[in-house]
Amino acid sequence: MMDNVSKMKMQKDSRPYTILKYTLLAGGLIVISALNPTGGTKLIQQILKNYFKNKSFQRKRFLSDLKRLQDRKMIDFKELDDGNIKITLTKQGKEKVITYKLDELKLKIGPWDERWRLVMFDIPHYNKRAREAFRIKIKELGFYSLQKSVYVTPYSCDDEIDFLCSVFQIDRSNILLIKTERFEGDEKLVHYFKL
Repeated sequence: MMDNVSKMKMQKDSRPYTILKYTLLAGGLIVISALNPTGGTKLIQQILKNYFKNKSFQRKRFLSDLKRLQDRKMIDFKELDDGNIKITLTKQGKEKVITYKLDELKLKIGPWDERWRLVMFDIPHYNKRAREAFRIKIKELGFYSLQKSVYVTPYSCDDEIDFLCSVFQIDRSNILLIKTERFEGDEKLVHYFKL
């Protein structure tokens, strides 16, 4: 039964996912006052906004979602003696949030600034799985392959490359990002990217 519970799909905009996401933003640990839920920080208010109906806090629904997350080993939670609820994100919960963020990752496509972003990587063989995951993800992001470890895009990608390095645990020094206005043969890329 536990295996079935842990495999259930979670919607990215669901109440449980909101709990996971904002608990991660809070550093993995959050304490919520169930007695005065509207008095918390903006982060806590974001977590709880879906648990209000006619201005009253639906404590039972909130605790039910927490219990489901705990059954799936995404969080640990405890009701404290003072009426507060302590929520701790587990390693599995953190990985779920990061996976969703990875799935949602996109380059911001806007007017071209007439600069190319060349991404070259030389990720060591012992980190082969990370190298392949990185290659697959930048292809998904729409980078054009010039060579096996050289990709190009006309769009800003600094933050996205940093995020991928963090997620796949790649040393950032193994990735070279070059910004240039022209390079030989870039005319076909102007056509390819429809610039």
